Parts: sequence; C-alpha cells; structure tokens
Amino acid sequence: MKVLVIGADKGLGALLPGVLKEGGHDVAAGYYNLEGYSGDTDDDILRLQMDVTDETQLLKAADRLKEKYGELDAVIDVAGILLNDDREKNLLEQPLESIRAHMDVNALGLLLAFRSLLPVMAKGSRFFAVTSEGGSFTLAGTLFPAYSVSKTAANKFVQVLRLTLAEQGNTDVDLIAVHPGRMNTEMGRTTANMEPIDSAYGFRDLVEGKTKVDSSKNWFIDYKGNPMPV
Repeated sequence: MKVLVIGADKGLGALLPGVLKEGGHDVAAGYYNLEGYSGDTDDDILRLQMDVTDETQLLKAADRLKEKYGELDAVIDVAGILLNDDREKNLLEQPLESIRAHMDVNALGLLLAFRSLLPVMAKGSRFFAVTSEGGSFTLAGTLFPAYSVSKTAANKFVQVLRLTLAEQGNTDVDLIAVHPGRMNTEMGRTTANMEPIDSAYGFRDLVEGKTKVDSSKNWFIDYKGNPMPV
C-alpha cells in the first residue's frame, strides 16, 4: 500500500514511517520542518515539507505524491501541537495567540490537509485524522483547554466532511478520527499510560485492515479500533 504520514517530525509521527515500511508499504512522510530532519535518508521513504497551516506547501506535496505514486491508499495525519501556555493557563488567562495557534494547526490544519490530498486519494482509501479523547464532548474537562477545544473542532470537521462527501456521492475515501492513546511522548508524557510504538503498530493494523472498522457506525475510534464517545 502507498501510505502518507503527516507530522513525522517527532513522537508517534516519527515512528510511523518505519513501522509502515517494516510492513512492506511504500511510505511518504510529511514534516513541519524537513530541514531539521536528521535521521536515516537511505530508506526509500519520500520526505516532504508539509506544514499543515500552509496550503501552498500541501498542494505542492500533493503534486509530488501524485507524480511518485499516482494515488494514495492511506493517510495518517498526526500533525498537532500542545503549547506550554495551554499546560499552565485556562481559557480565561491564556493568550489569544496560543489558542489561535492550536486551532490553526490541530483543526484548520486537518481541513487543509484533507482538502489538498483528496484528489490523490485512491478508491477505497482511508484518511486517518489523529484527534484525541480530549476532543470528546462526553469526556469534557479543563486539562489542556485550547488543545481540547481544537480537537473537538477537528472531530467536527471529520463529521461534516464525511457528510459532505456523502452528499457528493463520493464513496472513494473513508475519513476517520482516531484517538492514538495516552502516549509517553514529549506532548503527552504527563498523562501517559502507554508507549507510542504500541500506537504505531495499532495504526498499521488499521491501515492494513487487520483491525476492522465500520465507520458508518463509528467514525471516531481509538488506535485499536474501539469506538470513542463523541
């Protein structure tokens, strides 16, 4: 399968290309800062500059992906931020620029990425939007408030985009929101109960269809395919 990972700079995103390559897939990886990549470059992974807030970069990457692969079978969009202001301040105290940054990357970034890549998605392909349990209305709290609000918006984008595709008669692409688990990464270390490598293998099972998902019933799931409360 031909698979793109967006947000490959660190954390789960940095692990996914190797795990997918290990599974025999053709892999492309999008980076917020491609110039900062210092890992292996002799692994046949197509590396692209893909800041999800920059539509020009995303469209350029889509053209390169079409040139290289023709079509994509799966996309995993892991790109996201959790700023220090959001760890330390509630929504009444937090600078507006911090709140806006979370919305730009975590919510609008998803929309831009999906819109830009839709023309290169194959029939029967899947786009996995990595959101969070923090985006659930049912599981609402005040921890990481701007992050949580942005992930709620991301989940709503997934829901509305799914309805939009259905209205257009587009059954080629399945868009699914996925909670990756509470991982021991730079972003999630304070609440972690698992390692990111376990999530990475879970995503590979989702990509390969080993984990069965009926998104018509559950479009928000965790990395094991279990339904998440909206």
